[in-house]
Amino acid sequence: MIYNKLFLILPTVAATIFLGTVLTLSTSTVSAFGQAESMNQTMNKASDSANQTGEALQQGANQTGEAIEGNASNLGANISEGAKNLTSNITEGAKGLAETIGKGLQDLAK
Repeated sequence: MIYNKLFLILPTVAATIFLGTVLTLSTSTVSAFGQAESMNQTMNKASDSANQTGEALQQGANQTGEAIEGNASNLGANISEGAKNLTSNITEGAKGLAETIGKGLQDLAK
């Protein structure tokens, strides 16, 4: 009789322990998968944000480079124009000096 009661109690206890273990593990596994998915979403958002920031920085650098290139081009044009004006002024000054020297030599010759 005691054996019959133990025979009924032991399988019930074993089944209870087994079901409790299965439920605990399945709950932990589902929770772990949920956390992993949440972490993946967070990492994807961080990656997207980093990509957008990188693209914005690249665009800003391109605009800065274009502005510098435009300024350098204008500076080069201004220097070229200034050099032309300087050459013209030197040529005019040399002509005036030559005329003055020529007149002075003619005056000496008289």
